[in-house]
Amino acid sequence: MIVTGLVGALVASSYKWGYFVFAMFALFFIAYELLWVGRIHARHIGPEVSRTYMSCGGLTIFLWFLYPIAWGLSEGGNVIAPDSEAIFYGILDALAKPGFGMLLLWGHRNIDPAILGLHIRDYADPIGAQRINQNEKNTHANHGLSGGLVGHDNTTTGATTTNNTAPVSTGVNNV
Repeated sequence: MIVTGLVGALVASSYKWGYFVFAMFALFFIAYELLWVGRIHARHIGPEVSRTYMSCGGLTIFLWFLYPIAWGLSEGGNVIAPDSEAIFYGILDALAKPGFGMLLLWGHRNIDPAILGLHIRDYADPIGAQRINQNEKNTHANHGLSGGLVGHDNTTTGATTTNNTAPVSTGVNNV
């Protein structure tokens, strides 16, 4: 889309509008993928994700459809002067890049990162602590251990001996 728009801007003949048509086909394909296919995936993740995705996607596509208008008024038809063209593109860029970023950050304030498959640790946690804690949880889950439960697979712990039975609670966390 961007390359054909650039080539169309650099072509001195009326063939530039052919490149514009190619760019518009690409833009419509991107809009379809973003607003139809992506929306379905976001909806399956959750309502907050879907709402944020649609607000960011809607803003992006709206602004991206203003770029061909700017191209048609400037490079395509020479209707506006170069300084007006620079202002037009500058405003679109300011809204599309930082505006999108702010909207995305604002939308993510209510989304749990774990829903998105992100595992974020606190800055005060030592590196690897989350991995160790996760491995301990997996070990406990695999062996049926948790909290104050002890004993497993013919182990003797103090006064409690178990033989492949359910864990016995001693009230002391010996894990």
